Amino acid sequence: MLRATAFALAMLGVFTIPAHATGLKATQTVEVAIVSNDANGEDALTFAPATDVEPGQQVRYSLSYANEGSEPADSVSLVMPIPSEVTYLESSAAGALGTLTFSADNGQTYATRQAVMIADGDRRRVANASEITHIKWAFSAPIAPADSGAISYMAVLK
Repeated sequence: MLRATAFALAMLGVFTIPAHATGLKATQTVEVAIVSNDANGEDALTFAPATDVEPGQQVRYSLSYANEGSEPADSVSLVMPIPSEVTYLESSAAGALGTLTFSADNGQTYATRQAVMIADGDRRRVANASEITHIKWAFSAPIAPADSGAISYMAVLK
């Protein structure tokens, strides 16, 4: 079992904020996905705090942000690392309008998901989901004062 504390410590994200946007605040959460059946007998996904997580379970990493300042936060990028204890769940990154890019080299370079390449012997190939190390959301518009939102991705505990 992996405790939520370990998830939270492993998930220390980075967010880039211009000097004049000092009012932008962010809070991270880690939740375990719970699958149950709805009234129609179909799978329904809900989330609870990740206090105990078993291998194979899905978790959601979220970063909630709010501009508590009096000026728009311009040119904002939020970066969330993928902890080594989990594997990114393909196509699960959500939130924020703008450019979504990924890294497979610990945040050194970023590209669209289909363009994240890694060396494989003497050739290069598209990185597997298990090789993704960071996700970056580059906002397409300023975050106005009092605006808020969230970004997230899903992963599976190894």
